[in-house]
Amino acid sequence: MANYTLSKEIYSHLMNGKMLNKHLLDNAGDDTVNPLFIEIIDNKDEYVKQYKMSGYHLVIAPINDPEYIYIVATGTLDGTKTELAMKAMTMLLVIGQYINHHKFKLSKLTNAKSGGLTQDDFLKMADMPHVKEILEKSKLITKGERTLQDVVIKLLVHRDIMIEVPSKKAYILTNAGHSFYQEIQRKFDTESELANEEDNTTIDTQAS
Repeated sequence: MANYTLSKEIYSHLMNGKMLNKHLLDNAGDDTVNPLFIEIIDNKDEYVKQYKMSGYHLVIAPINDPEYIYIVATGTLDGTKTELAMKAMTMLLVIGQYINHHKFKLSKLTNAKSGGLTQDDFLKMADMPHVKEILEKSKLITKGERTLQDVVIKLLVHRDIMIEVPSKKAYILTNAGHSFYQEIQRKFDTESELANEEDNTTIDTQAS
């Protein structure tokens, strides 16, 4: 049976557009299981029905091994395609370009104790030529945000796609953020492979 107190907390969390992740960080920077996540998993049918009656679809992903939960309005095919979500994905793409450019390991984005994006990282990120172009076209930085770090906090941290490491002013990906980041990386790699194949085909055609 669902816990009424936890249910109210979950409702407030999800209705504010936040991801509900399987893990949280304790003060030592170690993963700890999120009791709100467990509450939903243990009472899945009740919560699915509750949000369906309220006009929402409860998304529990990935299906086979759940890591995060969020809600989308009934009839919405994909909650990651809203304007705000697309901006969040664009920000993750920018972060990915920075990570690849500097040849950082993925642990830079996932390990609370040895990794994390710092203010210095965001300053370097903002100075990258391609990043400036992306920021201008996507209009990620508005008058209200003065720095790239402000944008990350608004788009990713406030939605629990990234989380601040308690012991230092640095940010890592949550369960949801890691999943979204990997999806973007796979798409980027696929597009790069297709572009290379097209280039090779053009070269072969010209040579013949």
